[in-house]
Amino acid sequence: MSEIIRQTVITQAHQWVTERAYILDTETTGLDKQAQIVEIALTDTDGKVIYQSRLRPSVPIDAEAQAVHGIALSDLVNEPQWPQVADELISLLNSRPLIIFNAKFDLRIIAQTAKAFSMDTRWLKQLQCRCAMDLSALFYGATNKYGTISLANAARAAGVSVKGKAHSAVVDCQTTAAVVRSIANLYSQK
Repeated sequence: MSEIIRQTVITQAHQWVTERAYILDTETTGLDKQAQIVEIALTDTDGKVIYQSRLRPSVPIDAEAQAVHGIALSDLVNEPQWPQVADELISLLNSRPLIIFNAKFDLRIIAQTAKAFSMDTRWLKQLQCRCAMDLSALFYGATNKYGTISLANAARAAGVSVKGKAHSAVVDCQTTAAVVRSIANLYSQK
């Protein structure tokens, strides 16, 4: 990577941290066009939990997804559905810029979840989103055939240890925050 790109990425990460962005992550029923959120979390860039909830989807959880995050439909019987949390969550999401590891995926899943409950998704266009996956792939290099990098590989490259169970929304938010901070911390060394 050129020194210009390196400095640009460091400056960008520093800006994300100083603008007090929130970090968002979701766990889902799967990856397809009907997939919905089963867990969502927001932290600040220090990893402090701002919001956390499990959600009861209106579709089954794929076996592959359940194997990754360990959340079964039976675990969600008493959890709220999207309409019960939407107002509070939308207010939080609109209050600050968002950093998301694979923003395109999480935003698609949020939209699919809202649509599954016949709720408006126009508010998503107003969000100020930053993709930590794209930032990490630029800084550390792509590690897969898609030209991106996984959160686990970005954490490894950043020297960040995952504190807790990966593929839980809060832990993934905290790991993303640590990866972005590790790049942003290089700003003072410019």
